[in-house]
Amino acid sequence: MKINEVEAAVGVTKKNIRFYEQEGLLHPKREAGNGYRDYGEEDILRLEKIKLMRKLSVPLEEIRVMLEGGLTL
Repeated sequence: MKINEVEAAVGVTKKNIRFYEQEGLLHPKREAGNGYRDYGEEDILRLEKIKLMRKLSVPLEEIRVMLEGGLTL
C-alpha cells in the first residue's frame, strides 16, 4: 500500500505516519526503483495499535517498548 492508501484506511495523516517512521515505530519497505514506501499488512496493524495507544495518551517511548514486547497494556 502507498501512504495515501494507508492514510485513508487507518485515519492517520501522512505527516504522522512519516513521524512514526522517523521515531522508529514503523518500518515500511521501499520500492527498489523509486524509493516509495510500501506498507504491508503488518505495518497497518502496527499503525492501528499506535493510533489506539496515542488516543489513550501513552507516551511514544512507552509505545516503542510495548511494540517491542517489553510492556503490555
